[in-house]
Amino acid sequence: MTHPGASHTQALGSGQKTVPEEVRDVAGVGLGDIVASVVDGVLIGGLYGLVAVGLALIWGVMEVINFAHGDYMMLGALATYFLATRLGLDPLLAAPVAFGLVFLLGVATQRTVINRILDAPLLTQIATTFAVLLIIRYGVQAAFGPYTRRLSSWYANEIYYLGPVVIPLPKLIAFIASVAVAAALYFFLFHTRTGIALRATAQDREVAQLMGINVHRMYELAFGIGVGVAGLAGAVASLFYPVFPEMGAFFALIAFISVVLGGFGSVFGAFLGGIIVGVTEAVSALFIDPALKDVVAFLLFIVIVL
Repeated sequence: MTHPGASHTQALGSGQKTVPEEVRDVAGVGLGDIVASVVDGVLIGGLYGLVAVGLALIWGVMEVINFAHGDYMMLGALATYFLATRLGLDPLLAAPVAFGLVFLLGVATQRTVINRILDAPLLTQIATTFAVLLIIRYGVQAAFGPYTRRLSSWYANEIYYLGPVVIPLPKLIAFIASVAVAAALYFFLFHTRTGIALRATAQDREVAQLMGINVHRMYELAFGIGVGVAGLAGAVASLFYPVFPEMGAFFALIAFISVVLGGFGSVFGAFLGGIIVGVTEAVSALFIDPALKDVVAFLLFIVIVL
């Protein structure tokens, strides 16, 4: 992930410090470099985790692999961009609106498409959700063009320094938002009647029906929340990441890796998996070509699967 060039900085500590040579290894990587990379990995990993949370929720409740998940994230980012540039909303205020719009689209998709493939073979589910991916992606290209867009705001170029650690404010905001949403989802799932009904549906659909739970309503809610959270992730990602029709492809792959790391169906394991992927990418970039850091995440995925 690259951050736009910064024009304004603010010191939180005593400024950058020179790392003593005795703490440097033979590769020339200092302890400060490692700490800075871990912090950056945690920040971006929170965003990865937020995308993965929605994917894990959908799988956990419905046992459907949503290949279009990243494109719902892109829709959230695009909605935030237009709300900010056309209506003048601050991107942070536009983010909840983007969540609502993507949530409603998700509910509509579940009713008209996903509901028909709930008991279908896995290959049918994959083909169907991939078709949804193509409709969303190329529909956006046809309607708005294949252009790359960037949001601007007063905090877009804010950077804080804490010793050797560089903290771009947009990434910090995205991380805080990701943690807050994950915490809110935890409260919803474990401390509300609707959330408990969702978990009951995930554990045993037939028993949930016998208990009077409308499982089809739960499916709509799960899919809507799942893609809505992805849309919200896209909204906060647009603070520092370019918005374009294919932006969701990379995040979808990272989300799948995070879900595998955290365990299929484990919402909070998926969030932790996202942070692990983020830290792994950031630290590995110190020792290999940064352009290859994403390969490390995929190698980690292969190791876990095998």
